[in-house]
Amino acid sequence: MFIFNTLVFPQSNNHIDNTLNQEETEKFLCLEIYGKKGSNIKVRLNDIPVCELLIENEEGYGNAFTLANHYAIPNINIVSVYPLSKKGSATIRLANYKKGEITGENNGETLLKINIKNDDSPVHKQVTLPSNLKKWSWMDTDVITDKTSKKEAIAFAKSFYKTMEEGNINEMVAAADPIIGYEVLSKPEISKEDLINEWIEGLKMVFTDQNIYDDIDSISIQLTPVANGKLFEVTRDDGSWLFRTSEKNEFPVGFKSIIGRKNGVWKFYH
Repeated sequence: MFIFNTLVFPQSNNHIDNTLNQEETEKFLCLEIYGKKGSNIKVRLNDIPVCELLIENEEGYGNAFTLANHYAIPNINIVSVYPLSKKGSATIRLANYKKGEITGENNGETLLKINIKNDDSPVHKQVTLPSNLKKWSWMDTDVITDKTSKKEAIAFAKSFYKTMEEGNINEMVAAADPIIGYEVLSKPEISKEDLINEWIEGLKMVFTDQNIYDDIDSISIQLTPVANGKLFEVTRDDGSWLFRTSEKNEFPVGFKSIIGRKNGVWKFYH
């Protein structure tokens, strides 16, 4: 899939190019999937969905790369691999790169490598990272597994969908403040004000009056607890993203999909 800042243009991701928009840090983490023979896989880091590879051709191969700094925690981290089919094989790799290095299976510093042949069994592996990693805002969100929190999350999801439909860019940016905060930590040479302006301009480019939306009241909203109960991944009942324009659009566009609550306020954290 093609990512522009916070925006996603859903496409087949049989192959994701390894030319990543690297963050301006001295080192960055990357979670990588290298799949063969139609391998379909989802990978979580610390119970947060990070990377996915879907290969439609049973004899096909592909790879996927995702920057993983924002999902990492100090000390012990858990990489979880969830095969989505019983076909193919894959290598999952957590790697450390220096700024300017090109990502690739033989590049960077391998921190963890998992080789699997797909079946129905998830694989969980531990990896120890430095104790002085940055503290991301999702780590301090509430545990939201109770019924009241789930009702609040559904209400927020419906409200935000209408915010998208109304084209209220400022409200969309405000809801993404934790993610913008990640960028501020990762790119100290850019001010938060400049980053917010970048987001506003980017959102205006794709969330236009021409977009078609679905009736939010007709959509069955699914909440999947992630981050060990601290966040929800929000989807439709078919597993597709909730926060996207209708598939009636020639080019559907979407926002983020993972929400959490802090100090009584729901926002996007990934």
